[in-house]
Amino acid sequence: DTSLSRKDRAWRLHHTLLEAIDELDPGPQAPVFSPEWRRHRLMVLRYVDGLDPQSVADQLAIGRRHYYREQAAAMKLVAQVLWDRCVQQAPEAAQPEPERQEPPLTRLELLRLEAARSAQGGRYTSPAEVVEGVLALWQERLRERALEVEVALPQDLPQVPVQRNLLRQILLGMLGYLVERTTHATIRLTADVEAAALHLSLTSVPQSAVQATSRAEVQESLSAFDELASLARARVLPVLSGKVVAGFDLLLPTGSQRTVLVVDDNEDVLELFQRYLVAHHYQVAVARTAGEALDLARRVKPHAITLDLMMPEQDGWDLLRQLMDSPDTRDIPVIVCSVLRQKEAALSLGATAFLPKPVTEEALVEMLEALQ
Repeated sequence: DTSLSRKDRAWRLHHTLLEAIDELDPGPQAPVFSPEWRRHRLMVLRYVDGLDPQSVADQLAIGRRHYYREQAAAMKLVAQVLWDRCVQQAPEAAQPEPERQEPPLTRLELLRLEAARSAQGGRYTSPAEVVEGVLALWQERLRERALEVEVALPQDLPQVPVQRNLLRQILLGMLGYLVERTTHATIRLTADVEAAALHLSLTSVPQSAVQATSRAEVQESLSAFDELASLARARVLPVLSGKVVAGFDLLLPTGSQRTVLVVDDNEDVLELFQRYLVAHHYQVAVARTAGEALDLARRVKPHAITLDLMMPEQDGWDLLRQLMDSPDTRDIPVIVCSVLRQKEAALSLGATAFLPKPVTEEALVEMLEALQ
């Protein structure tokens, strides 16, 4: 409308954008941290509350790259809302042909992909620090729901071999489940170490303060927690009060991850093997030369070594001989991975196994598991 002033047009555009964002609200029935909830919350924090991208990412407990992916997805949804309005106002307008899209990844596939991308960010995580950050994110909502939090964590709580962001997502989800279903109560968080596991307990006191929800909603939330926990080699167990979930027990591993030393001068192979192994909870060390490999093998004492034969300067045959001759490394299993079909020669020189390239994820993981 050209009759409006520039200021009025800007106000109307802003108002239209806010209405479109409001239409993205999935409602109270949507699970906390579901894609629909997260995208609506992102748009509110960014364009209603006016937070900068990093602050929004911190509020949602996601990384910057993940933030921009979610923002792009949310923008497409807003654009679709605005387009639908235009079509309703001008029904004679030609409808664009829908774009052909690839089938979307399943939720578990997305979770695995995110975990694999971020798992190299840190080998060990302090649960106490993650708990502190999670409570800070929920502080305002806890006040709104008249909820107190009691935290009783031992001072000598051990670190766990779980990626920080993954543990944070699990705790955010569990706490969010209780916060959105509980008022005027206390949420108690305790921890103790049992055998090779760290036991974190999150419960409502009294347990009767938690509102009952539909069985389908409970199952959907528990399924999401189970998927995240499986990526961390952890377990989430619901604490039941009758038929109501009144809390959660989270069992986290405390043992160190097994390390695999990948020796190859091809960056694509190094990246591929890292993706394979991280998704199966292995710690990965990489070496691009025989000298680096020999040094790492002596210092790290890996669970196994994957070895390429064709490398510059000193090839894999010489390195294999050195590994077998050294008392420090001769007991480390070596899996030769090569396009050269030299299985018998590799085994005769001391290799434990041989995998022809290209190596599949299934073949590599199966071979490593057989070494246990």
